[in-house]
Amino acid sequence: MSSLFDQFAKDLLDLLLSAHGRVETEFEVPALKAQRADVLFEPDPAHDAARRTLGLLGRMSDHCCLFEPFHEAPGAAEVTACLRKLLNHRHARALAQRPAAERAWLLCAGRPDGALRSHRAMASAGWPRGFYDLGEALPLWIVVLAELDEDEDTLALRLMGAGATLRRALLDLRQTPAGEVRDALVRRVVELHITRDRGLTNEQDEDELMRQLPFVEELERRCRAEGLSQGLSQGLSQGLSQGLSQGLSQGRTEGTLLALTRIVERRLRRDLSAVEREALRERLAQIGDRALDDALDLDARVLDSWLVRTTG
Repeated sequence: MSSLFDQFAKDLLDLLLSAHGRVETEFEVPALKAQRADVLFEPDPAHDAARRTLGLLGRMSDHCCLFEPFHEAPGAAEVTACLRKLLNHRHARALAQRPAAERAWLLCAGRPDGALRSHRAMASAGWPRGFYDLGEALPLWIVVLAELDEDEDTLALRLMGAGATLRRALLDLRQTPAGEVRDALVRRVVELHITRDRGLTNEQDEDELMRQLPFVEELERRCRAEGLSQGLSQGLSQGLSQGLSQGLSQGRTEGTLLALTRIVERRLRRDLSAVEREALRERLAQIGDRALDDALDLDARVLDSWLVRTTG
């Protein structure tokens, strides 16, 4: 099961790359038993120039590829499984005469010493520090995020890291000039900060790190001012309790509706239509905080049916 921060990394890849090509998350890789790759990216040539402004991530995504984030350092067996997924995917695409991923990128927050040693991975020629590959015949690259140079070119990748790597990346993000991509990243960091307590299992150290960052607190205040009301933010981080009730009682702000829409869209992994957005507004007015509870707690399939009933 993916951790909260593995999902965060997949969300960042979706956020940064979806405007420049086609992104599929939880992409099914056919095999004797179905396997799923975390992210498949197929670049759109019309967006090449814009995509390359993403720095090193832009260069990595020049060709169709798979991304597999690991918040914990993967073992040798996990690396082998990723390689098998890539090879199965390429075989299936070849039989169907369809373009396939040319390589897989394993984004590792920690250094997978055992896997690097077992697979005899070597530093990748032509790539910066932190990149390792298995040789020309095996198109899999291991990227150790903690070893990347700390510069603008690697910022997007380092935000998928852990511990000190993540902390320094957040501080670098703070100093990045405002812009569409930067602001989108900021909002995703704040969403992670607000929702991290829901379903948190083995992320206590990372959670404490996030809590200690004044930058994240500052971003959260800014996003509240831009729409996420104080009552909603407190309510989400405290289990949608007293803070949420206070926020809703202050007039069901547009920020509350914005957050409800955002939650539903992320759970369903699609944009809502204008009709669906208006239906959510009516549902919020009718049942109040239960709409947010439903959006957060329902299974995705049930949530989709819930939305159909809302618009019916």
